[in-house]
Amino acid sequence: MEYGSFTALNGLKFSVKAGDFVALIGPNGAGKSTLLRCISRLLRPARGTVCLDDRDLHKIPLQETATLMSVVPQDTAVDFDFSVEEIVAMGRYPYLGRFQKESRKDKEIIRKAMKTTGVANLAGKAVSNLSGGERQRVIIARALAQEPELLLLDEPTANLDINYQVEFMELIQKLNREKGITVIAAIHDLNLASQFFDTFLLLADKKILSIGKPEEVLTEENIYKAYRAPAVIQRNPLHGKLTITVLKRGLQEKKPEKPFNTKVHIIGGGEESVPVLSSLHEAGFQLSVGPVTAQDSSHRFAAYYGLPVVTLPPFSPISDHFHEKHLSLIKKSHVVVIPPIPFGPGNLRNLKAVEEALSEQFEVLLPEEECLKKRDYSGGEAIAICKRLKERGAHFFTGCKGLLSFLHNNYLDDRVTEAVEK
Repeated sequence: MEYGSFTALNGLKFSVKAGDFVALIGPNGAGKSTLLRCISRLLRPARGTVCLDDRDLHKIPLQETATLMSVVPQDTAVDFDFSVEEIVAMGRYPYLGRFQKESRKDKEIIRKAMKTTGVANLAGKAVSNLSGGERQRVIIARALAQEPELLLLDEPTANLDINYQVEFMELIQKLNREKGITVIAAIHDLNLASQFFDTFLLLADKKILSIGKPEEVLTEENIYKAYRAPAVIQRNPLHGKLTITVLKRGLQEKKPEKPFNTKVHIIGGGEESVPVLSSLHEAGFQLSVGPVTAQDSSHRFAAYYGLPVVTLPPFSPISDHFHEKHLSLIKKSHVVVIPPIPFGPGNLRNLKAVEEALSEQFEVLLPEEECLKKRDYSGGEAIAICKRLKERGAHFFTGCKGLLSFLHNNYLDDRVTEAVEK
């Protein structure tokens, strides 16, 4: 697709099957809206052909095209004070002759479209008086009234609050599954898209970078190529879908330019460890982690940045072999940090390792006592170990800022000062 001498899209070749649910993703300027305009016939490609049901789209009569596909644009503002029902009724225009009024069948289709989208109770209300989410539903109802085979959505959630975004996507998914409508939606929010879409088409540099299932398209390599941003891809434990976390600027380099000489070992893992790891890595400390399994969030962090880590087999106790490897990392450290993670029979040996190695010259930092009590699932044994560590000189910290403050006060470094001030 070309605009004068500017090429917006080049060499795209792909197909979408009936009933597919496709997320069209890519950075700003990748050509998502242009591609949708080509599919919807608003633009004509300079070269190549867009086909609908194996027919050249531009050879299908316009009125017939309007019965096959409908479009929901980014901007759903309505300039005139039409009622909700009047807007939805516009979806029947492709089926009506000039000056022809809606038949009983048309009115029934309009009624069902409003009911499906949850706006039937707003039928007589002016569209200008609706909220953004309500107005978006009305535009979808209008599209449904067209009885399309294909629904095109251009950034449909861009101007909606998060509750409306999820509501809207649930509605679109329902239409796809229950009515078999093929959906192609340009969407910016990768995490929202990951929750709902089955197929992804990633545009970058005016071409298709990747197309396929979420696991095939939403990879760290593809995200970096398309968006020039390092990211970590994980599965959300609540719904099992992929979650994309784009890393902060300070974390973009796998190794700080001027590593801080202080070696800090982070005990254990879990989601609670990741903010601690992130803060210390950004400050420039030399970190090590473990023992953790390869599926643990902190292990993914360590692997991404090439940090030393003790990796346990899944569902295995901490054997003597891994205990010795853990002790080795502890003894090489200047500071050992015990993050606010739960302790129970499975990982209690990690705390015991700290106590066992405490004759070595290193500092021990513990989360505040109340935090420890809430996470002790060892019948009080973890608290007892932490109390003994405190008696032998361990320090408490509160949050990542408190941790960095302690390190700043005891291991002076300009970059640590900057991190604390943030």
